[in-house]
Amino acid sequence: MKLAELLKIPFLLESKVICGFQGLNRDVRSVNMMDAPDIIDFVKPDELLITTAYALKDHPEELVALIPELSAAGCVGLGIKKRFWSAIPQEAVAVANEVGFPLIELPLNVSLGDLINQAIDSILDKHADTLRNALKSHRQFSSLILKGQGIPEIVRDLAELLDSPAVLLDQRLSLISASSHFRKQAYQDLLPHIRESAGQLPNEERTFISFLADAAPEGLNYIAAHPILTYQPQGFLLILQQSAELQPLPVMIMEQAANVISFELLKKQAVKERSRRYKNDLFTDIVNGFMTSEQELIHRGMRYGLAEVLPSLCIVIKQDEELGRRGNALPPSEEQQLSRREELYEVLKDAFRSRGHSFVLFSNKDQFVLILSVSKDKTNPMDTERMLREQLTEISDDLYHREGISLSVGVGNPVDRLTELPVTYKEAVEAWETAHSSKKRRFVQFYHVKKLTDLLRMLPIEELKKYYDDTFKELNRLEAKERQDLMRTLVAYHDNNCQIAETAKQLFVHRNTVVYRLEKCEQLTGRKIRNTSDNLRFKVAYLMEQLIDAE
Repeated sequence: MKLAELLKIPFLLESKVICGFQGLNRDVRSVNMMDAPDIIDFVKPDELLITTAYALKDHPEELVALIPELSAAGCVGLGIKKRFWSAIPQEAVAVANEVGFPLIELPLNVSLGDLINQAIDSILDKHADTLRNALKSHRQFSSLILKGQGIPEIVRDLAELLDSPAVLLDQRLSLISASSHFRKQAYQDLLPHIRESAGQLPNEERTFISFLADAAPEGLNYIAAHPILTYQPQGFLLILQQSAELQPLPVMIMEQAANVISFELLKKQAVKERSRRYKNDLFTDIVNGFMTSEQELIHRGMRYGLAEVLPSLCIVIKQDEELGRRGNALPPSEEQQLSRREELYEVLKDAFRSRGHSFVLFSNKDQFVLILSVSKDKTNPMDTERMLREQLTEISDDLYHREGISLSVGVGNPVDRLTELPVTYKEAVEAWETAHSSKKRRFVQFYHVKKLTDLLRMLPIEELKKYYDDTFKELNRLEAKERQDLMRTLVAYHDNNCQIAETAKQLFVHRNTVVYRLEKCEQLTGRKIRNTSDNLRFKVAYLMEQLIDAE
């Protein structure tokens, strides 16, 4: 209840505001009596004090010192019954005007006890009336859902109840619903400003006020925003208003609308999650090869958008592990992880849809799997791979720079039958694992037949080191300079197909030097340089050295 409203109750009609008129729009939640100057430690925010000023009658300077402290403590104003003063001290009036603190001259014919009782009754009546209206609005919003209507109708009724434009945005600030005001171009032009303002608000369960734009139509330069929360942030419910203040009744009505919208979204989310779970289970069975009938595959997959558009390939997408948490940050909770995965699912779906792809997206444990239809035109397969790589890289880079999400991608080869989807899925997984084992991040890896280094990389690093050490034996124990010369000669010899003359030419040394070094290598390793099996062993060991050094 505003102080200006409270002054209209019968016992305060004859009161007179002496100064601090700018404070009359403050909210009053309680009324208390001041009988001593040390009241400052007991003052509550939004409280109106009344007093006879008996304790101050001989020390008006104490009132002058007390006024700024009361204002800073959130006190609404001070009502004084002038039984012991002929007039309120001018010094106190000046200070009160300076801080915008109302001083009120109370009528002498009203007892302070009666005044407090009537004031508190009025405040409670006002609050009860607000609650009744809020409850009425809650019933109105709930009845819409019970009648089979939905969120657009709630937003419409909210705008009518508050006589103000209303908007509902999702967690990514995309428009879900808006009142009829936004059919006008002036309000449509305002939507980017509304999104910008909402994007700076925290997801706390209370209503915020934010400046919108000077150019807003009808002087609606502010938005009152209330977050929509379920087990995760769902967006904001907003109304436009001319004032920078939050009024109790509109705030309560907004809260009731937000609560009903939250329950409706929660219901829709539960339905979507159940459907998503069925979808994930179905396509996980498909890519794992548990469904071998093409007719059944098409029949069951059609519901989720699987079309007999061939060739098709699988793409496996995984979020990169965080390199480290800042400070003592706790790991995300299960609800936060679910929220992030849900958000990432929607972001990926929008990214591929906006590029005109025909696809099915589903989750398989920590993976997102995409069954993507490939163009049937006569484009060179290498060109198709290049274009797809560019698009996947573009999506990955966009998510990283815009959302701060680091993703890595594995891509399988196209297949001509839906029953072959397990093949391309397995290839996509292997492509991802191959790149991941090389300590890469934010990669786009296509599946190709593995090179020897790829196969070696699948072995434990300890086994590679054991094989490498056993191959070169005493050669590894030489001084660095001598070992380097012998190893360079050995590698050059094998690179030149065991031709001594070509090896000497490449190293710029005499052929006898090459022969001497090769003989020493045979002695140190115990292996024959010209033996076919030992020759192969040396070449494999050279490849292992690259992998060991990369660790």
